[in-house]
Amino acid sequence: MGEQMRAEELSLRATVPPAQVPGYKLDRLLGQGAFGQVWVGTNLNTGRTVAVKFYLHRSGVNWSLLTREVKNLVSMAGNRLIVQVLEVGWDAEPPYYVMEYLESGSLDDLIRKRGAMPVSQAVAIFADIARGLNHSHGKGVLHCDLKPANVLLDPELQPRLADFGQSRLSSEQTPSLGTLFYMAPEQADLNAVPDARWDVYALGAILYCMLVGVPPYRTPDTVSTLDTATSLSERLKRYRDTIHKSQFPRQHLRVRGMDRWLSAIIDRCLAKKPDDRFENVQQVLEAIERRQIARLNLPMMLLGIVGPILLLTVMSLFFWRGVAVAERESANELKEMVLQNNLFAARLGARTLEKEIESLFRLIEEEAKSSEFEKLFTEANDAAGNDLLTALIEDESTPEERQMLLDVPQRLQLEKHLVERFNKIKAPSGGRKNTTRFASLFVQDRWGTMIAAAFTDGTSNTGVGYNFAYRSYFNGQSQDSDEAISPRKFQGTKFSHVSVPFLSTTTNRWKIAVSTPISINFEPTTTEDTTRSITGVMVLTINLGDFDLLPDDMPAGSDGGSRQSDRLAVMVDGHAGTGFEKGTREGTLLQHNAFSLPSWENTSSHASRYQIDEELLTKLKGEGTYKYIDPVSLDDAGKAYAGEWIAAMAKVEVLRKSIDSLERREPANLWVLVQARAKTVTDPVENMGRKMMREGFFALLTMLAMICSLWVFVVWIMRLPESFRSAVRSRTGSATELTGTASDATLDVDR
Repeated sequence: MGEQMRAEELSLRATVPPAQVPGYKLDRLLGQGAFGQVWVGTNLNTGRTVAVKFYLHRSGVNWSLLTREVKNLVSMAGNRLIVQVLEVGWDAEPPYYVMEYLESGSLDDLIRKRGAMPVSQAVAIFADIARGLNHSHGKGVLHCDLKPANVLLDPELQPRLADFGQSRLSSEQTPSLGTLFYMAPEQADLNAVPDARWDVYALGAILYCMLVGVPPYRTPDTVSTLDTATSLSERLKRYRDTIHKSQFPRQHLRVRGMDRWLSAIIDRCLAKKPDDRFENVQQVLEAIERRQIARLNLPMMLLGIVGPILLLTVMSLFFWRGVAVAERESANELKEMVLQNNLFAARLGARTLEKEIESLFRLIEEEAKSSEFEKLFTEANDAAGNDLLTALIEDESTPEERQMLLDVPQRLQLEKHLVERFNKIKAPSGGRKNTTRFASLFVQDRWGTMIAAAFTDGTSNTGVGYNFAYRSYFNGQSQDSDEAISPRKFQGTKFSHVSVPFLSTTTNRWKIAVSTPISINFEPTTTEDTTRSITGVMVLTINLGDFDLLPDDMPAGSDGGSRQSDRLAVMVDGHAGTGFEKGTREGTLLQHNAFSLPSWENTSSHASRYQIDEELLTKLKGEGTYKYIDPVSLDDAGKAYAGEWIAAMAKVEVLRKSIDSLERREPANLWVLVQARAKTVTDPVENMGRKMMREGFFALLTMLAMICSLWVFVVWIMRLPESFRSAVRSRTGSATELTGTASDATLDVDR
């Protein structure tokens, strides 16, 4: 539809100017309207391109108004922001005037061609339009028809106000109609009195159009509503109603680069009520200037606000990092110190255990070599007979055969002797508290069958008649063997030996056994020949939980274990299991404070369940670890031991002696592990760090409060009226002058 109208307009254009203008050559038609035509021509003397406006229709034209338009343009001559009138041919037929030609076209052409403009370009053009309009108002001329089509652009796209055909003097009462969507709502009235705020509204509409691409309130619906009006009065009324009933335009707020100062200028220019707008264009210019100053001051203001905050932030980050680094390094140093202390304590505990085991070696060796024991042991073996003892190691041995062994009188005498000796070695001596509680003392024949035994609970025949040749305490090997292997395959140990830890079937607690070979002197065949032959093994068993690895350690609280020690020693199985039970034992906890608590006494097979993770075990065998997880804590009953521990471990090695008095040191398949709660080390450091962070936080808040207070004061000062600030300055100056005068007077008096 628009292209068709454009084509019709072009087809109706004149090809010959209505008249010749002396001194000018008219080249082409630039445009035409209701009153006439505008032609582009050339000054024959200077060669300057000009625009000539002809008024073709005298009838219906108010020539006084047209005359006034030209006079108004002439009166504003010299201002570069208003189109300049070069010559007037008012008495010619038809009348005309010559004005400068701007080849860049109008602002409307630019908007149609490029669409919405960037904020910076739109504001620059808007400010120039406002300055030109302010000059016009200063001459007493109101434009009354300001719109993009009436703003021409020079080659640098600087605007020039044109077409003052609807202009009015500020003192006039004659109404003037502008262009829809650029015209203030109160102006759309045939009885309206000209007002400078009409041009203020048009200024806002032009800026809105430059930023959005269309003037405010213009939509297909509003255009359709206005086009269906049957009269000018109805059209104007519909226009007023459309503006007053429509929502305030907000599309400019979504423009990229829009700021609150500029949006406030647009909103105030486009206010629906005249009283809500700027009173004149000068106020618009002042608002633009304030925006410019605010934008120029904004970086400094932001620097003044953000700078201290950024500085505080950087300082806070460095403070936080410094505290964190100091806290971490302090904690690591303390952890390393505790780790070394634990390693020392573990080695000390291992040496203590080694000495205690070696003392047990001496004890049991003395018992095995006593003449009374040798006599009773030999008599018991002889009385039982080789046939009975041989039958007991066979798979088809019967309970009757075991009972026969139990009833042998000489065996009973041997067992009585063992009970007496066992009770004696259990009792403390020399006023010193015994550090070890023994579980049993028994002897085995050369095939590994238990001949006689004494137990701490008073029983004597438990296990008697059964063969235990597969046990490491009998055969002296580094592990228990398969029970299914024939006892004939084993020989009794030749050295005093500490056994592999084994689980008691009666108490469900871990034990170790200290054993030594029983050797009897044979009758010499010559005067120089005296030999001893291994005829059995004596075994002393000890509950591992009865060793005190750290004498100063508190295994549990006085309330029955509800408060656990923060440092404890644990015994760990070091048996790697290279035989039929390979990989099943190493790292198993043999002794732990938790096992002695009442809540653990009735826990089924608890001692066999807790094994250190393979990765942790590797670290413990090396330099230790800061992050040891106690396997006991994985059980509901061991939650008191949850968390990370600092742990180190040391191997137990014992010196053992053969029947020929040969000595050698070998691993006892035991490790002593000392663990300390990591929290006891890190908590004080963390508490110190938290206190430092809290103090730093309060200092930061105080500095922020001071900065905010200073900025509130600065903003308050900046918002004070200029008159008040001037008064304050003048009063300060007056007071200074009075002070100076008073001082002079005082000096005069002193003289």
